[in-house]
Amino acid sequence: MSSVLFMKRQPYKTLLPLTVSILLAALQGCYTPDPIPEGIYGTSYTGASQKDRRALPEDCTQLSIDMAKNIAKHNNPDYIATRHSMAAASARFYQSLAPYFPTITADYSMYEYKDTPLSQGGQGNKSRRFTTKTSGITGRWLIFDGLIRTMDMLAAKHEQSQAEALNRDSLRLLMESVRVSYNNIILAKDKIRISKADEVFNKQLFDETKIKYEAGAVPLTDLLNFEIKMNSASSEVIADEYEFFTARTILAELMGLTEGIIPEHLFPNLEPVKEQFSMDINIYLDTALQSRPDLKAYREALEAAKYRTAARWGAFLPTVNAQISFGHQRKDWDTSGRWHFRNLGQNQSLNYGFDAEWVLFDGGRRIFELREAQANMAVSKQNLVEQWIAVVTEVRQAYADRLRRAKQMAIFEKNLALVQKTRDLVEEEYKAGNTSITRLNEAQRDLVFADTDLSTSIIDLENAKARLDASVGILE
Repeated sequence: MSSVLFMKRQPYKTLLPLTVSILLAALQGCYTPDPIPEGIYGTSYTGASQKDRRALPEDCTQLSIDMAKNIAKHNNPDYIATRHSMAAASARFYQSLAPYFPTITADYSMYEYKDTPLSQGGQGNKSRRFTTKTSGITGRWLIFDGLIRTMDMLAAKHEQSQAEALNRDSLRLLMESVRVSYNNIILAKDKIRISKADEVFNKQLFDETKIKYEAGAVPLTDLLNFEIKMNSASSEVIADEYEFFTARTILAELMGLTEGIIPEHLFPNLEPVKEQFSMDINIYLDTALQSRPDLKAYREALEAAKYRTAARWGAFLPTVNAQISFGHQRKDWDTSGRWHFRNLGQNQSLNYGFDAEWVLFDGGRRIFELREAQANMAVSKQNLVEQWIAVVTEVRQAYADRLRRAKQMAIFEKNLALVQKTRDLVEEEYKAGNTSITRLNEAQRDLVFADTDLSTSIIDLENAKARLDASVGILE
């Protein structure tokens, strides 16, 4: 280590500006996420004002599927958390760049010695008093570390890409869940329509039969039959309304609404769909293997594991550091009641040099760290294989499910028309006295089932589309 004495007089004028600039840079780099609703911090739901909650826009008259997805993107806590995780991974990447830059530290110390005890070479309270002041700036720069910092930086870069992929995958799953939940609401609403139609039908026949019964034209059992059917339909309406309510709470949760519910009048009625589906399965497979964010996340995790393993090899190589320091050190002496101040310029110093270190033996720690990294990399490879197979399987199942739902919907459409016609004919025959009430009950039951089957098949098809889109990596 060489040393040079600097004669130029420099007080501590550079320390304050340097400290201020570092603080300003740190403040500019603070991470400031969007605030959560103030009502979340409270312990009372009724005590929170409307502005402290997170609800739908006041001018919303109908909630479309696209609007639901957009609101979920902005409010869903799980998805927002992955954005914060992505920001944290980005910060870790920039942290990995720091070792490429020198480390600069400033120090200052002052000690005043009044009485030195005899045990330390002094004379107690008759000791000569003096003050020691030390200040300086030291810079240290890592020149070579076996490429460890390079491997760590590359690993952090791939971990950042992994976090970004997981963020997109969270969006993929969120959009699928919103679509399925929205469709289930539409189905629940249509089930209410079917149950109410059944209730109205039996109520109408009950009223007609009551007139006939009072006239002595039909037995009491017929009247009781329609009353029972009417009550059963009313009970089914209550069950369907609860299903409708539950489905709206599930969607509200996915959309991040603190109200926990969405008004029932905001949803449209179920509309028939026309299905045309002829794309080859291989197109979906190729798209999924190229686009699935979760598969990309596993690939990035494997790349990061490779660089982490390479970094463990770097521990077997030497490290080289360069260092430079500039500062002052002085003693001011009390001589017979008067202080003697040494010239500041006589106490300046400049030192620079380098050091190299090579660990030859450390009890095998580096070897086992390398083995651990290699084992973790092997785990990442198997995780990638497992996820690759899972993606292929998921796409095949979703593709087959969409084909099945489309075929079933076409059958249920035809069947509903036939059952509707049958029920109308049986109703006419019953009113004309040409068939039994049992046959009418069966025909009405078949109509309810057929109507429900068609509604369910339409929603099942829409949900199958959502699952197939999600399986190939579509984020909308």
